Amino acid sequence: MPKSPNSHTLVAFDQELSHLDRLLVRQFELVRGMIRDAMTAVAQCDVSLARQIILRDNEVDDLEFAIENHCIKILALRSPIANDLRWVLATLKASSELERMGDFSKNIGKRIDVLSLDPNIKVNQNLQMMGVVILDQLEKLLQAWIDEKAEPTMAVWKGDEAVDALYDSTFRELLTQMTEFPLTINSNIHLLFIAKNMERLGDHITNIAEDLYYRITGQKPAADRPKADQTCSAASYTDPALMALKKEGAE
Repeated sequence: MPKSPNSHTLVAFDQELSHLDRLLVRQFELVRGMIRDAMTAVAQCDVSLARQIILRDNEVDDLEFAIENHCIKILALRSPIANDLRWVLATLKASSELERMGDFSKNIGKRIDVLSLDPNIKVNQNLQMMGVVILDQLEKLLQAWIDEKAEPTMAVWKGDEAVDALYDSTFRELLTQMTEFPLTINSNIHLLFIAKNMERLGDHITNIAEDLYYRITGQKPAADRPKADQTCSAASYTDPALMALKKEGAE
């Protein structure tokens, strides 16, 4: 928990910040579970598990609402400054990022119904590896948040390059399969959208790491932000669904 030489002498303020921290850690854990189960649902085409993921997104949204209200209460009643203010604002921003991550996990779950109808569906190995890397990054980020350590936070911030590289490989492989085996187009388009959702999960992890680094140090990372993939902008699209994927990637 953050420490302050002045305002945190108020026991009530300490309790409010501790409660805020517990809410965010709970939201972290929920999103981590959704991503883990989403990867399992994709690999096994598990429709039942996918539907559970969709339902759990409501709890993530409720936590974002509770965190936002608690932050507003602290800002209005306590007027935090310096380190305390950075902590509250970083928590508010991180909660919003986690809410979007819940949405992307839910979007992955929504595509399992269609994938389960294809008896020949084969999940790309790089796609599965993306899930492994994303979960590892999120776990490290959660621990860095709890420990308030700048170095592991920066390691997570730089780790998005690995996710982008895997997305690039996944995109090209799925596109090749669709070209060579037209009967796989429908399923592979859904896998492309899943891959894009996963790539965006990596972006949001990077955003949270950047906010946490600022909260700890009072500065933005000095290095350039990890380079995002160029796959969508470089590829040529003719299929309407792939055009939609390109548009989604640009947003």
